Amino acid sequence: MTPATGARLLDVTRLVSRLGRGPLTGIDRVESAYLDHFLQDTFPLFGIIRTRVGYLLLDRAGCLALAARLRGDVSIGKSDLIGRLFHRRNPLRARAESEARRFSIARAPRPFLGQMLRRLPAGSIYFNVGHANLTMQGLAHLHRAGLRIAVMVHDTIPLDHPEFARPGTVAPFGQKMAAVARHADLVIHTTQDARARTESHFAQIGRVPKAVVANLGVPQPLTDATALPPGL
Repeated sequence: MTPATGARLLDVTRLVSRLGRGPLTGIDRVESAYLDHFLQDTFPLFGIIRTRVGYLLLDRAGCLALAARLRGDVSIGKSDLIGRLFHRRNPLRARAESEARRFSIARAPRPFLGQMLRRLPAGSIYFNVGHANLTMQGLAHLHRAGLRIAVMVHDTIPLDHPEFARPGTVAPFGQKMAAVARHADLVIHTTQDARARTESHFAQIGRVPKAVVANLGVPQPLTDATALPPGL
């Protein structure tokens, strides 16, 4: 799903929430890989972040700044007043969102998300590969702003095996899948089995979006395999 004339808008909310918290999780690494890949392409790139007080919009420079902080090349700055007010019990999150505000190009309260996104080129595509911000209202705003929506669903374990899910997470996950079923223009699945399971749930919801299977890859090794010790 490549934009013909528009831009890519990558949701990086999950990555901002992980700033300074140590090694990335599996889904974090996928979102980070998409960010790195999009930064290597020539298509116009923007990032979007949902915070406690609304949304932030990043341009390519802002996405580069985020990537540098994820790698640890640049340290996270101090919290601003907004961060201290809304994240009193979570100073690290306060610093992360404050840092994102510093390199954002636009901010918008939640009701004005669509208005902020209208500055993007026509034909732009929103990518969500981290399971964050999958709400009926949020995705509806994106559609009204003229964006197409591509969502990666990693798995549906909370629905398939709720006994293994953390307390209080099953119902919210179901709501996310309902939002994806209703609004996604394309769903990215990691395997054929994941696609079958996810589309079974979508069918029960009432709409099965167009889909593609894109197996997760791994970075190429940086060392010469012939230089490894014998037996490895």
